[in-house]
Amino acid sequence: MSDLRTLQLLGHAARLMRGGHTDQAIDVLTRVLGETPELSAAHAYLAVCLVSRHRLHAAKLEAEQALMLDPDSELAHMAMASVSIALRRFREAEAHLDAARALSPDDADILAMSASLNQAWGRPERALEEIARAHAMAPDDAGILAQYGHIEFERGRREPARALAERALEIDPGHVDALTLLGHCDLAAGRVNDARTHAVWALQNDPGDAGALTLLAAVKARQSWLLGLWWRFQTWISAGSNRRAIALLVGVYLLYRAAGIALTDHGLKDGASMLSVVWLGFCVYTWFAPSIFQKSVRRELGTVRLRPDY
Repeated sequence: MSDLRTLQLLGHAARLMRGGHTDQAIDVLTRVLGETPELSAAHAYLAVCLVSRHRLHAAKLEAEQALMLDPDSELAHMAMASVSIALRRFREAEAHLDAARALSPDDADILAMSASLNQAWGRPERALEEIARAHAMAPDDAGILAQYGHIEFERGRREPARALAERALEIDPGHVDALTLLGHCDLAAGRVNDARTHAVWALQNDPGDAGALTLLAAVKARQSWLLGLWWRFQTWISAGSNRRAIALLVGVYLLYRAAGIALTDHGLKDGASMLSVVWLGFCVYTWFAPSIFQKSVRRELGTVRLRPDY
């Protein structure tokens, strides 16, 4: 394969990755590595794709190969950072991102990955700062817009998240992460059919995307008589900052305790007992409902199988 053709295919793979079309990108990268197995960038890109498919052992091998072939490649360091984030080795990820930043200080993708690291590390304010800087560097990057929107959505800022998703889709109408984000915005607003449409559209573009499958499972949970109430409750609780969520949960508990004391003081011991039973049922329900939802997600993920040549 000629050097020009290799560069063209690598560029094509990078565009597919940015659009969230992971399986197609893996196809292209497999072809490239079949002809030029010593190409560090191809190994790095493949590692990132494999992380998104949760094939972490294979991803780690690819990232290590990329670093061995070119220790001074920011792409290789970013690939290893991606693997480390997935493995929750946050210090290692930070070290690789620092190395990548030293090699390429003005790379918006490094900032975007740093935002992912900080989000996973439980540092949402730092994640927001990093993704805002990445967006300032690359305002028309659909992937960065979608990631920015997801971070805003997790902070409970639904309208800004929706605006960012719509802007990303203006740039790339088939962007899987943006479609998934828009679906979550619709679901939070009660537009279940619209959310399902976006989930199906995303899965048509990338049948193995975990985010789109999770959205589809969430739509099913919202429509389920068993999980519907839990879904509404957790949506209400999570529609804001962590402090708001903690305050609401504490407030609900204090309201329960105050109601129980009031019933007892007024001689309504049967009512107080019934309230305790209802509270216990609520606690049991909210304890088990997330596990049932996770099983639903795993069932959706289990329907996807990679081809043997992946």
